[in-house]
Amino acid sequence: MSSVNQVLIETQGSVGIVNFKTDKLNVLSHALRSDLYQAVQLLLADDAVESIVLSGSAKAFSAGADIAEFSAGTHLNFPSLHDLVNTISDSAKPVIAAISGTALGGGLELALACHHRVVHEKAQLALPEVHLGLLPGAAGTQLLPRYIGVVAALEAIQSGKPLKLTALAETTLIDVLTAGDVKQAAIQFAAAVKVAAHIKHNTLELNEELKTLLQGKREAAGNKPQNVVQHAIIDAVEAAATLEFEPGFAKEQALFQQLATSDVSKSLRHAFFAEREVKNIPGLDAAAKAKNIEKIAVIGAGTMGSGIAICFLQAGYPVTLIENQQAGLDRGLSLINKHFAGQVAKGRLTEEKAQAIQANLSTSLDYSALANVDLALEAVFEDWDVKTAVLKQMDQYLPAHAVLASNTSTLDLNELAHQTSRPTSVVGLHFFSPAQIMPLLEVIRTHATDDATLMTALEIGKCLRKVAVVAGVCDGFIGNRMLNEYLRIAGMLIDAGASPYQIDTALENWGMAMGPFRMCDMAGNDIGYLIRKQQLKVNPNKKFSGIADQLVEAKRLGQKTKKGWYDYSSGNRRGDQDANVLAMIDAYRAEKGIQVRAFSDAEIVERCIYALANEGFRLLEEGIAIRRSDIDVVYLAGYGFPRWRGGPMFYVAEQGLNHMAAAMQQFAQDPCTDAEFWQVPALLAESLAA
Repeated sequence: MSSVNQVLIETQGSVGIVNFKTDKLNVLSHALRSDLYQAVQLLLADDAVESIVLSGSAKAFSAGADIAEFSAGTHLNFPSLHDLVNTISDSAKPVIAAISGTALGGGLELALACHHRVVHEKAQLALPEVHLGLLPGAAGTQLLPRYIGVVAALEAIQSGKPLKLTALAETTLIDVLTAGDVKQAAIQFAAAVKVAAHIKHNTLELNEELKTLLQGKREAAGNKPQNVVQHAIIDAVEAAATLEFEPGFAKEQALFQQLATSDVSKSLRHAFFAEREVKNIPGLDAAAKAKNIEKIAVIGAGTMGSGIAICFLQAGYPVTLIENQQAGLDRGLSLINKHFAGQVAKGRLTEEKAQAIQANLSTSLDYSALANVDLALEAVFEDWDVKTAVLKQMDQYLPAHAVLASNTSTLDLNELAHQTSRPTSVVGLHFFSPAQIMPLLEVIRTHATDDATLMTALEIGKCLRKVAVVAGVCDGFIGNRMLNEYLRIAGMLIDAGASPYQIDTALENWGMAMGPFRMCDMAGNDIGYLIRKQQLKVNPNKKFSGIADQLVEAKRLGQKTKKGWYDYSSGNRRGDQDANVLAMIDAYRAEKGIQVRAFSDAEIVERCIYALANEGFRLLEEGIAIRRSDIDVVYLAGYGFPRWRGGPMFYVAEQGLNHMAAAMQQFAQDPCTDAEFWQVPALLAESLAA
């Protein structure tokens, strides 16, 4: 037995085994590639070795390539994954992959380069590069179709979803599917294999049926910029079906390089790293540890409180739901029962599983039920007096070690925390509606929140499978504070001459999941109305368009009243344009003496997205957000910002911060906007000077 840095080499009879196990799920970094390459070469040169087994850890054969190398341009440094793939597939000795855990991306391509594969029945095999705006770049698009067929391979690569192993057990992809020890099964298999013939030398045939399929896939992808990845995948897989391996591999490489330098892939890779960075909180005490949380209580059984209770139940926590009246509890229980009945109806849960989850739910009309709880979260009406009364009751009955959490979205959590005797154990857990669906969770750190409480909140986010982003205390935190400015600027665009329908269409075509006015109709225009009134109390000089207020005063509250910015009376969920709204806008402009002008879709997008980023820079200045990338994560996870554009802060940086500053100075000259808002923030000015 010998070792090569991260690789341990052993032999059993005539079988040479390369064991590799790193602390990063066997990510194929340059260091690991070098060790694997050297180990394989040593075994190829050993006359006593007749076959070779590659064996990763129980957790991962390999989780794939080191994505950071793509951006750095070092992924092709010798030995590259290509060098490994070629060496293994051209080996005169059979090479067998022993796959446990995950084999993803480059990890699966390494396995495809082997002559045979012994796979654990619970292993996860996938080529998820599409989620990074890439295609498999180490012969995956050329080899997988040869193993499982063009149709199945194209579906797997386009979706990035794990392969269904039982359906592929009869293909040449899987030689042995086992529930036992994969490494030993692979060694046993390797001892019996004498011939090293690789499937890459097989040719495929592109018949008329496949040609029609590929053409249909191209038409379905359309010509939207984000779908450049899908077109490249189709082209690469088509090459596997029409070319010998070497020219097909060259085609794959050319397409990979085009994608790697594309704006789409840069944005998706930024999002990937931003979501991993968000959990790293600078300055935490190394000795601090998250508290052990076993029992949860949720105070408030309305739509939000019930949704939050569902989140905890689905994560396996026992939950006590507390209300002050039985009618409130009954409404909450009805919402929870409806959710789980829906999950059963959709086949996502069995009836037995749904009942088992709900068996963890208890209810109470008495705060004394908090006596054995480790974390309690209030989700009651957004009113200072109501919140403080509830928090004081929670504080009275919760044990000393417990975390006290608030779902407030507008009240000052610094002040709320000091209404309790335990401000260091108070934290904000700002869920987004519907809580059981939306992935974003803003974790609000007050001035007093200690590190153990913050770490507990982040651990809770992880257990709930939420994207948890730490924010400081301010009105609206990160997401809603930026959204309020986005909506305010969009409203002023209507004053100046754009229609709400043009604005929505421009932003939706650009990539936003929903335009601002369609979004307001869905949430309820009365919500924005109350926010504006509250902001005007704080700053009476703050400038808003008055059209949205007129809409609310005319009882056009959105979808819930069948009329808002759009007309929903026909049953169209997206709403129909309404001439009455346009007439209301015309009358408003005439009353205010506004000289309207035309706006291009590009200028509409620029103003609205720059409004988001401009407020983002202010949040960074104030220390509310830790990093630009954290802001991007908030908008990708919670606000329908197109992932393939990377987030508002990344997007404006890619466009050029100088361009943003110059555009903002131009916007400030518009009489229908807020000149003060468009002043360049100090942090942005510093970035320009750097």
